[in-house]
Amino acid sequence: MSIVTSVVPVSAETPAVTPARTAPDDGAVRPFTEEAWDRIAGWRDAVDHMPFIAALADGSLPAEAFAFYLAQDAAYLREYSRVLARAAQSAPDPAAQGFLVRSSVSALEVETALHRDWLGAHTGLAAGDVAAVEASPVTAAYTGHLHAAASGSYAETIAALLPCYWLYAHVGGVLVDLARRRPGGLAGHPYATWIGTYGDEGFQVATRQACALADDAARWVSPDQRERMLRAFEISSVHEYLFFEQGLTHPAWPTPPPKAETRG
Repeated sequence: MSIVTSVVPVSAETPAVTPARTAPDDGAVRPFTEEAWDRIAGWRDAVDHMPFIAALADGSLPAEAFAFYLAQDAAYLREYSRVLARAAQSAPDPAAQGFLVRSSVSALEVETALHRDWLGAHTGLAAGDVAAVEASPVTAAYTGHLHAAASGSYAETIAALLPCYWLYAHVGGVLVDLARRRPGGLAGHPYATWIGTYGDEGFQVATRQACALADDAARWVSPDQRERMLRAFEISSVHEYLFFEQGLTHPAWPTPPPKAETRG
């Protein structure tokens, strides 16, 4: 769920991208990103301390758990790319449109290549098999939420898309910091390459750009529309938590219960 170019560690003490703060007495409307970030404080803390993140950071995460997470991430990115492209169609200016188009292409090509490489090397899955992975109920719920948001306004779509950038940038700092505390740090860590991508400077820049798009969109909406933006951002953040969690729970689609026997 990230756009990577090079590895630059970030601090886990603050979010990788910090929202601008307005003076408490200046009478100005709070930036959308400031209000949204505060609104998900509980979910951010939950993500920071969830077992999946801790195990990924210290290297104890079973390979099959990481493989499940990674395969679902590839399935997610296919739909995330589509929603980015839909947002680009409604972008208010060429700069926003260009950013969203480039992000859509990157999610589809650059990101999924990382997934194919790891899964191919560690599980033997061919590129075609990775592309054909069925979305889990958790993944399908998340992408369904994104597509539903994209059927609304541009502002709501951007708000729904933002947590994939921002929470991952934040988690990057947590992962890098925790991984470095283990004996030997990242040297010999089974997921060192993957963890390194979370602190990538290119992704930090992209996250700041996505935040700026959300703040700009929020300037032109009504109070009711702003609340829909906040709710879309909050729901996406909940889905991010559930997405990480499924790496350990491996949710599957249910099957019909056995047919009840007919009594004579």
